[in-house]
Amino acid sequence: MEKRPFVLSGGGIRGAAHIGVLRAFHEAGVIPAAISGTSAGALVGALIADGYSTVEVSTLISAELKRSRLIRRPSFASRRIASFLRRTLRHRYFEELPIPLHVSATDLENGGQRIFSHGELLPALMASCAIPLVFPPVKVNGIFHVDGGMSNNLPVEPFLKEKDRVIAVHVNPLPVFVPGKRGVMRTMDRIWHLNFREMVMRSARGCYLFVEPPELSRFNMFELSKMSNIEQIGYAWAAELMAKKR
Repeated sequence: MEKRPFVLSGGGIRGAAHIGVLRAFHEAGVIPAAISGTSAGALVGALIADGYSTVEVSTLISAELKRSRLIRRPSFASRRIASFLRRTLRHRYFEELPIPLHVSATDLENGGQRIFSHGELLPALMASCAIPLVFPPVKVNGIFHVDGGMSNNLPVEPFLKEKDRVIAVHVNPLPVFVPGKRGVMRTMDRIWHLNFREMVMRSARGCYLFVEPPELSRFNMFELSKMSNIEQIGYAWAAELMAKKR
């Protein structure tokens, strides 16, 4: 197996595409040497780094989504995610993980990106996926943090010295803009990711491979019922990219 660093972006339920992407790479003989992720990418990355296969990750997340409607009550949803991680993670600390993991969050008090790779996993993961106005901020080391995508939705920083080896996966392609035919959720989703697009493109520059399945633009970040479709899109796009690369 060939080992490479992987960077996994945030993107709400579109983060399910990471599972498909990682499965396609595994089938092609490429597995993570280390993972850097934020928000949904951090959650998927943590489960993979914890020793789960992509099939197991898909099954675990799918089963959890069926148990609850995660966005009806933000504080309740946050507790459900924390409960899921406590039940599921085999390791409590970064240092125990079979695959090195870096989790990105945004410092809500002082501003800027913070990358966690030591200490307790759960607070860092919860902070990384704390989407502002959806989930409450999370204290890590005495400081409140929110979603890492706000500071960089493609956190390549842990791998800058080997950036030419990095496989960067971004699950937020911008759809074609059609004036007058946008719902509130899709408009919010587009504005959110327009804010971060320039930083993401800078992060992607110089990576070995940039994976951004264009079909994901059909989904907003809260379409939980579409997880299976999203995962399959990630798989198909990554498989096609690898076939071309080789």
